[in-house]
Amino acid sequence: MLAVLLVVAGLVWKRERDRGSAQERVALAHGLALHAAELRDAAPGTARDLGLAAVKVHSDGQTRAGLIDTLVGERGNELTPDASSEVALSGDGRIALTGAGDEVSVWDLTTWLDPKAVEKSDRIAALKGHKEDVGAVALSFDGRTALTGGDEGATIVWDLTDPAKPIRTAALAGRKNAEDAGGVRAALSRDGRTAVIADDDGDVTVWDLTDRSRPVRLSVTRAPTSPVFRDLGLSADGGVAVTVDNDGAVTVWDLSDPSRPVKSADRALPAKSAEMAMSADGRAVLVGNAHRAGLWNLADRSRPVSTAVFDVPLAGMYDMALTSDGKTALLAGPSDSAILWDLSAPSRPARLAALKGYAREIDSVALSADGGIALAAGPGGVSLWDLRDLAEVVAAPERVACRGNTNAEIDKADWARYAGGADWSDYGGEGSDSLAVCFISPGST
Repeated sequence: MLAVLLVVAGLVWKRERDRGSAQERVALAHGLALHAAELRDAAPGTARDLGLAAVKVHSDGQTRAGLIDTLVGERGNELTPDASSEVALSGDGRIALTGAGDEVSVWDLTTWLDPKAVEKSDRIAALKGHKEDVGAVALSFDGRTALTGGDEGATIVWDLTDPAKPIRTAALAGRKNAEDAGGVRAALSRDGRTAVIADDDGDVTVWDLTDRSRPVRLSVTRAPTSPVFRDLGLSADGGVAVTVDNDGAVTVWDLSDPSRPVKSADRALPAKSAEMAMSADGRAVLVGNAHRAGLWNLADRSRPVSTAVFDVPLAGMYDMALTSDGKTALLAGPSDSAILWDLSAPSRPARLAALKGYAREIDSVALSADGGIALAAGPGGVSLWDLRDLAEVVAAPERVACRGNTNAEIDKADWARYAGGADWSDYGGEGSDSLAVCFISPGST
């Protein structure tokens, strides 16, 4: 009996010791991850090493998310410190438009996306001609056609076949008199041949841009509710448009016959939305407001079906972007970070990473067709991220962090500063003045 009691007592003691050690490892890992987040701007190298150490000590959702955010942050660059309220990207992410004041800058991002290029190209052209601030920019998939809309109500069509030498080809007729001046929203089909303009008269106008020098107005339709539009999206084939007005009402427009647009679902989608984004095929639309976003299937345009609703840790919603397949979303609000979401399984939306930029807040975002390139703009400038290896970063952040950096170390001073008194000999630092981060082991504690 005594032997049995001793065995039981030993097992209980071991279990409690293991539980205490596990709790200590979790606390250490979370502490390291927190310090890593605090150091991302001031000391990105240290932040990466501490974040990696956190995952090595204890891998869970919190530590992995922290390391992923740090690694994604390393893939960001400041494109320009100049304030910008609007951005647009070509499908391949090579041509970018950034709007500031009464002009729009044209960028060739080739050198920005080449890790071997030391010198990064400046803007290659400027689109001018508006009397007031530019409030809308749109770019065709191939980057050869652009629209710019000014607060005076004018929309200009640009030929960017040679992006360094843009040609103003036409101006789309707007308001009838200057007293009606106000902003516009603009969208282009994939081939740049169809344009939709939503203006502050409450009109939705469809244009044929097959001949960019001689646009043909196909239809003008009055909005069903508020005359002021917050957002506008158009499918790649120009067959479906979605508008969000100033009251937050979302309207789906069937443009199968562009000369006779049909409001196919102006009550099925949620009211009080702030922004929207559409997949290229027009079958999915993402709408959202402060704190919450929802994904809707538009396979039946007259009866949208809700496929996902998820909370967004933002104080508000300023802009959204979707990849062509609708599987990745970028959401931005009144903060210096935009958030990437994985929508590949609509019933289980998952946060991928936060894109922390240089702007004080983010007003506008854009994604390339495959999500490999991202732009975010605001009062503090425009930031660019190269996300072409994002899938690997999310799947195996430890491997990515150690690749080409296997000699990363944490010295005793930093361990003492950030590890809260934990004995680093338990994690592989015994008998050394530094701890090899990529080879940290939880040890026997």
